[in-house]
Amino acid sequence: MKRGRPKGYSPYAEISYEELSDYVGKKTLVKVCKSWLEDLIEGTQAEPMNFHETQINPNSPVEKEEYPKIEYELTTFE
Repeated sequence: MKRGRPKGYSPYAEISYEELSDYVGKKTLVKVCKSWLEDLIEGTQAEPMNFHETQINPNSPVEKEEYPKIEYELTTFE
């Protein structure tokens, strides 16, 4: 017996805004993911990005973030 979702399963369906308006009105409540909504709102308030300035130069050295060393001690049990 298999468990879990079948391969290729997605709980989402794509529908155009125009087609959606055929089913719901302007004041209809629609459930959406909170993180998606927050990203959408932040995107409309943020300044547009200039992609030419944000491109990474492949010849530039990559900065690695330094983390503190983790101290540990191995214990063996007999």
